[in-house]
Amino acid sequence: MSYRTTCAGLVTRLRDLISDPVVPTGGRKPVFSNDQLQTALDRRRQVVRYLSLDPEEFRLPGGGVAYLDYYAGLGDWEADAKLYDSAYNELTPAASDLETGHWTFASDTLPPVYLIGKTYDLYAAAADVLEKWAAAKKLEFTFGPGSGQFVRSQQHAMILTTAAQYRAQQRPEIAHLTRSDINAGC
Repeated sequence: MSYRTTCAGLVTRLRDLISDPVVPTGGRKPVFSNDQLQTALDRRRQVVRYLSLDPEEFRLPGGGVAYLDYYAGLGDWEADAKLYDSAYNELTPAASDLETGHWTFASDTLPPVYLIGKTYDLYAAAADVLEKWAAAKKLEFTFGPGSGQFVRSQQHAMILTTAAQYRAQQRPEIAHLTRSDINAGC
């Protein structure tokens, strides 16, 4: 898989969440490549087709209403997201905030406005990447003062602590369960 430039903003935010530098700084080299981070994001991708965006009314002087702002209810969208009107004509917003899922139009745009795109669970991806990083750190040792003193690295525990914090912030997942004892005919 090749790196998609439409994911650049998401990869940068993921790299920031896990404190992985883009380029070597202060003696630290990046642990993960952009391709590896994009793959982690892709595992937490949700493809959305024709999501009806929530309009926000803008009151005009004299009592009129204009519709300039639309919200998806989810954030962290890939930059290739597209908006469409009720006749499925592509719309071009004046501003897009992909991080929060907010689009603004320069002129009145009547609802419905539909969105086709990909949204990502950034916190779940960060937790996944950190757990992978912790697994690599698990067997590392730091050398203490004096000869022959080897101490397991504290990095492993600290990375897992951060992963747990992000895991608590990830989007909820839905599981469909079927009871075989009462739904045998389904």
